[in-house]
Amino acid sequence: MALQVFIVAFVVSYLGSIPPGTINITTMQLSVQGLKRPAFFFALAASLTEFVYAGVTVKFQIFLSERPGFTENFTLITAIAMIVLGVINLFAKTDTEKLINRTAEIKGRNGFKKGVLLGILNPLTIPFWLTVTAYLQANKWISLKEYHFWIYLTGLTIGTFLLLLTVNRLGRKFTNIASNQFLVHKVPGIAFLGLGLYNMYQWFSS
Repeated sequence: MALQVFIVAFVVSYLGSIPPGTINITTMQLSVQGLKRPAFFFALAASLTEFVYAGVTVKFQIFLSERPGFTENFTLITAIAMIVLGVINLFAKTDTEKLINRTAEIKGRNGFKKGVLLGILNPLTIPFWLTVTAYLQANKWISLKEYHFWIYLTGLTIGTFLLLLTVNRLGRKFTNIASNQFLVHKVPGIAFLGLGLYNMYQWFSS
């Protein structure tokens, strides 16, 4: 189970970090500017910050899962959260040019410091990991008992870090991927919506 927890966390984190945002766009910028080393430390800092965010979020999710009112309707709550995430993604649009302009003033010398700062200013990871973790637990894809909790956090942190390294490697090519609204928003939206509806069906049929 430990290996499964790590792999699931890694895959979900890697794929979940693809949609363009301030952090991966900044990584891409540093790469394009030839600042590979600062981009590396920026990615490392942002990933470690997500480790802390996700840790607090998962602990909160575990706390909720131990409450009777929550556990009785666990599947329904997860289904609703998944459907909401799906609808948000289906109607979301990302202007990569605006994101690039917004991060244009970030220079590479303080890569680690900037990574921590932008990681802290990225609280959207909280609802994402709260919902995804609840879904994975509800379907018994992961277990967060004892040391599995740390394996889960390690997997999602490494997944985020390697995705940012991939963005660093791709450089300007990443903007072509990030500008594909169908790939970065519609596909995840359809996936979340499908998983949510499946959970809804499970709840009604149980």
